[in-house]
Amino acid sequence: MLVCIVLKDMPKRRMPAKDVFFVIELDSLLKTLDDDHKFHKWLADMKTVLKEHMFAGDLIGKTLVPAFYQEKYGVNNLYRYDHPEGHRSCYTVVNGCVYIFDIMTHAEYDLRFGYKTT
Repeated sequence: MLVCIVLKDMPKRRMPAKDVFFVIELDSLLKTLDDDHKFHKWLADMKTVLKEHMFAGDLIGKTLVPAFYQEKYGVNNLYRYDHPEGHRSCYTVVNGCVYIFDIMTHAEYDLRFGYKTT
């Protein structure tokens, strides 16, 4: 069984982001949803938090970053951000800018990271 290691004990000095972006796929998904869909609110809240503190999410250990993110986005750092109802988003920080990749259910997150779900 693979175990996720999230580095929560690292000191988190509040650092504002230069800007926060959605990747094209996430932006396209949001355009297909009604304006009052919960994902719009959750991601807007996430953007606000990350704009104030870009390291607000939990850092995923480098050896645990799924190949999906490495191959598709070329990331070497990945953070997890928790939303209500067990949903999660993954993002990276590059030159002080935050790039949000997705929003997914807990089961989708487990699948992407190779964890067994119950």
